[in-house]
Amino acid sequence: MTRAPESFLELADLLGYVGQVVNRGIPGAVWVRAELASVTDRRHLYLDVVQLQDGQEVAKARATLWARERYSLEGKFRRATGGGLRAGMKVLLYVTAEFHPQYGFSLHILDLSPEFTVGDQAIKLDNIRRLLDQEGLLERNRGLPPPTDFSRVAVVSPRQAAGLEDFRREADRLQRAGVTEFVYLPATFQGREAPASLLSALSAALLAHLEAPLDALVIIRGGGAQTDLAWLNDLELARMVARFPVPVITGIGHARDDSILDEVACIRSDTPSKAAAYVVNAVAAAAGAALADHRQIRALGQEALREAERAAAWVNDRALRAARGRLSSEAERLDRTMRGVVGLTPERTLGRGYALVRGVGGQVVTRAAQIGAGAPLRLEFVDGQVGVRAEP
Repeated sequence: MTRAPESFLELADLLGYVGQVVNRGIPGAVWVRAELASVTDRRHLYLDVVQLQDGQEVAKARATLWARERYSLEGKFRRATGGGLRAGMKVLLYVTAEFHPQYGFSLHILDLSPEFTVGDQAIKLDNIRRLLDQEGLLERNRGLPPPTDFSRVAVVSPRQAAGLEDFRREADRLQRAGVTEFVYLPATFQGREAPASLLSALSAALLAHLEAPLDALVIIRGGGAQTDLAWLNDLELARMVARFPVPVITGIGHARDDSILDEVACIRSDTPSKAAAYVVNAVAAAAGAALADHRQIRALGQEALREAERAAAWVNDRALRAARGRLSSEAERLDRTMRGVVGLTPERTLGRGYALVRGVGGQVVTRAAQIGAGAPLRLEFVDGQVGVRAEP
């Protein structure tokens, strides 16, 4: 039986030694670049920071922003970016490395650089623009003719968001009137799941277009921080919006800052309300144009009817005169014919020197073959009759 080692360290001693090594190895604070994996608010901010390489996590640590520094640092970050620290952000933190025998290794955040976060997002956006331009997609949707009327529209928005309520305040009037049909598709616009959720909603909109043609796709959400736009700056999402077969209208709630979706869309509106106003105004303009066309067609139709009536009256007058002339001409011709017919009576004919030949029975003889040799005949003249006999 082997004996237990007589030389050993207590756990606290070992971890205390590790703490000394850490303190000696990193004397003071350093700037560290990382990505926020999670943020937990419990008066102090507790964060998990990671380093990703090709989508794989290669390093991870806990970090703490104590309450005494939190509010000043968060205020600085919010003033620069419009929002607070959230999971998925790239950050540059000024930290001290600490090791506690009971709580382990962690980073104590002393400062941060909001400019780095904004700059990282700008670099990412520039890269997406460059790739879309190379693929010929940057101008594809925004080059489509803007809609002039809306009968069926798909709307992608966060579920039960204030921006959706603003949009529906205007849009519902069109739907109730039976003028425009709206197909509402909910999606998540913030957080790591935002790109996948939006891609799913866009796929549903594409299916809706295949079922019955859409006039436009509207993508809306309410206002928020500049850093919120980072969730929308996704290459695959931008590609799908750029390739969408009908004009895309955005109303993402940022008057000064654009997401890549704003840049590839056919029409960019600052807010959901303005996107709704664009649709309503287009429908009203189309209705006004249709009414004006109806009035013009009606006026032209009435003028054409009056012209036709005038033409018909002229034609009728000419036809009446022509009929009267034709009737008079035909009457004269008939009169001449009747006079000729009357002139062909037997008496008139005999009076012109002709004679009527009759046989024994008194029948009229019209051909020599009807008369035999020596047959008695009677010649009838205008003034009397004479008996004769046919010579052989």
